[in-house]
Amino acid sequence: PRHNSTIVLLDQHTGRLGAVVEAGRVNAYRTAAADAVAADLLARKQAKVLAIFGAGNQASFEVMALARIRPIETVLVVARPSQRRDAFVDQIGERGLKARSALPEEAVRAADIVVTATPAREPLFDAAWVGPGTHIVSMGSDAPGKRELPSGLFPKARLFCDLLSQSVQIGEFQHLRDEIDAGMLAVTPIGDVIERRAPGRRFDNEITVFDSSGISLQDLYMADALIRAKASHR
Repeated sequence: PRHNSTIVLLDQHTGRLGAVVEAGRVNAYRTAAADAVAADLLARKQAKVLAIFGAGNQASFEVMALARIRPIETVLVVARPSQRRDAFVDQIGERGLKARSALPEEAVRAADIVVTATPAREPLFDAAWVGPGTHIVSMGSDAPGKRELPSGLFPKARLFCDLLSQSVQIGEFQHLRDEIDAGMLAVTPIGDVIERRAPGRRFDNEITVFDSSGISLQDLYMADALIRAKASHR
């Protein structure tokens, strides 16, 4: 799961302990990287406005990862008024992006990409605010009962996830399980898009949704890559 803070790697040849990695920061990087990979396949190439719900630790990683794969110019931050929110807005500005706080409707209507990084249990915005061509990432839903997106969004969007079995258990699509099981809604694993077994974005005006519930295999690959990178610099 995303919130595990330690990664243990075993030597595949001996079965002995190979490394123990404190994974808090690693986890933040890999979640943002996975979301950026999905966005690179699903978001419009000319996406310039990013709306992000939440101003916590993960939000910063999400913004900077997405800015690496799309020409993001403006970041609209939707969060309760607080010193933390204001500091987050300032932090984004220091990294060369225009950033300001915004209300939910203003942010969603203006956005090319919407990221929700919150612990919410109720939808954060109205489906009617989502314009054609918007790409949406839900990464806060990682436990039963959590929910960030409105149900009215799904019938008019193409749906993607990292791991379907997990997405319908603890991810955003847990609230669509009956419709998915009945074949009323289709969800495409992002791996199928990466391997070109399924299309990513097909048209500029289609809405895409990626449920990023996170899988531990990503953590293991990140940890392995860090260990190999460290070894190469010895």
